Amino acid sequence: MKKIMKIKKLSIGLFLLLLIGACTKQEGYGGKSTIYGYVLEKDYNNSGQFQSEYYKPDQKVFIVFGDNDFYDDEIDTDYTGKYKFSYLYAGKYTLYTYTECSPIDPCDSGVKTVLMEVNISKNGDVEVLEDLVIENW
Repeated sequence: MKKIMKIKKLSIGLFLLLLIGACTKQEGYGGKSTIYGYVLEKDYNNSGQFQSEYYKPDQKVFIVFGDNDFYDDEIDTDYTGKYKFSYLYAGKYTLYTYTECSPIDPCDSGVKTVLMEVNISKNGDVEVLEDLVIENW
């Protein structure tokens, strides 16, 4: 009888542990949080002198949920240069876009990554990020 009671208690404990684990939300869609910001493009002439800057429409911005190795979604900025990812759970996110490499600091591929990390601490938060700054040479 004592063995049956111990097994029942152990079974109930394991069930509760599994239930609690199943209710834990990971990064991704399904929550009530939002991340948004703007992509700012800075234009330079051939000699490297700054010419102008403006918020860039139709620029791809990617989002990575948690520690994933590959992006989970992408969006194009609107006509004002704004991007917005909605309906996110609390957690860690990485946002990135690509910029041209400068002739002063060249890179093999011709482009490099501009990224920003953000942590949403609770469901329902709205995170407004600093501008993702890209360069046009």
